[in-house]
Amino acid sequence: MVENVIEAMVDALVVVDVEGRITLVNSAMSRITGYSLAELRGFSITKLLIDDSSGLRTVVRRRIEEGDVLRREESWLISKTGEKIPVSVTGSPVLNPQGGLQGIVLVARDIREIRRLLTEKEEEIVRRQKAEDELRAVNASIEEQLESTRTQLLLAERRSTLGTLAGGVGHELRNIAQIQIAAVDELQIALASGKDFRHLARTIVDDLERVGDHITTHGNRLMQLARPGPDHVTPTDLASIVRDAIAMLKGAGKLRKLKTVLELGDGILVSVNRVRIEQILVNLIVNAVDAIGEAPGGLGTITIRVMPTEDGKRVRCEVSDTGYGIPPEQLSQIFEPFFTTKPPERGTGLGLPVAREIVASYGGTLSVVSALGRGTTFTFDLPR
Repeated sequence: MVENVIEAMVDALVVVDVEGRITLVNSAMSRITGYSLAELRGFSITKLLIDDSSGLRTVVRRRIEEGDVLRREESWLISKTGEKIPVSVTGSPVLNPQGGLQGIVLVARDIREIRRLLTEKEEEIVRRQKAEDELRAVNASIEEQLESTRTQLLLAERRSTLGTLAGGVGHELRNIAQIQIAAVDELQIALASGKDFRHLARTIVDDLERVGDHITTHGNRLMQLARPGPDHVTPTDLASIVRDAIAMLKGAGKLRKLKTVLELGDGILVSVNRVRIEQILVNLIVNAVDAIGEAPGGLGTITIRVMPTEDGKRVRCEVSDTGYGIPPEQLSQIFEPFFTTKPPERGTGLGLPVAREIVASYGGTLSVVSALGRGTTFTFDLPR
């Protein structure tokens, strides 16, 4: 029964006497080493099993005589052809009735497959590490390229923004210049007629002063495009800005044929740069004038409302006209730079984009509602 069990073992088993001669061996040992069972019987274990750390016989004898079970993971079986076969070995004593050492049972497990798997695993780890290193290098290169591209895009975006702002400043200067030209024309007419123009001068001097402020502010903005400066803000009554913008445009003859309705709440303060808000209002009012001019008869009404929001934290300004209205397919485009429905000599397509940018810089929004044949309302809000 014991012999059958030994023979059925997958691991190689040998029993050696105290002299190290094999007295019992199973077929697994024969299969692994290439020796026949007959050749293995009486074979010296020192010629079959070696250990690089120290002499196996000495280690086995000393450890096993002391009652220990020997386990070695770095041992080799020497095959008949001289091949070193890696094995893990367990050694146990065989004792006689008196307790003396009679022999040693050695069980050797072939670990070639385990070593092959471990080697493959280590190679796989090395390959993965190499791949990870290459990936990190590629990622670093990509990140470097992305950063370079990002920098270039930011530079391109900045150049585009600067171009848009420069165009917007030119657009505003043209609007303001019309007011100045109209004032000069009126003065020249008064001078030519020989009339007393002192009252007229007193009427338009404030307008000319505001025109000067606009030109100075826009000139400074042009100088600051490459290196933006601070936007100086002060608490300002929004209603007073509306009144001044209307006065300027009336003085320029922009509103002569139109009815203007102002629904303004006084004392509604906003912390803004006054000139920049005037810039928004001039744009919206001039657009309203042009929209009414396209309507039959060229007559209509512009209504401007200033009111606090329901929560009192913001101020809303509406500029409405009774013009032709904006076609639905154009509503999504009107805030795009350079988009305009006006002929080149009348529009640049920069007024609304710049106005929206100014409102957004104060944390507000600029929106539009329009209906064909009924008119358009632009609404912007500002924090108080």
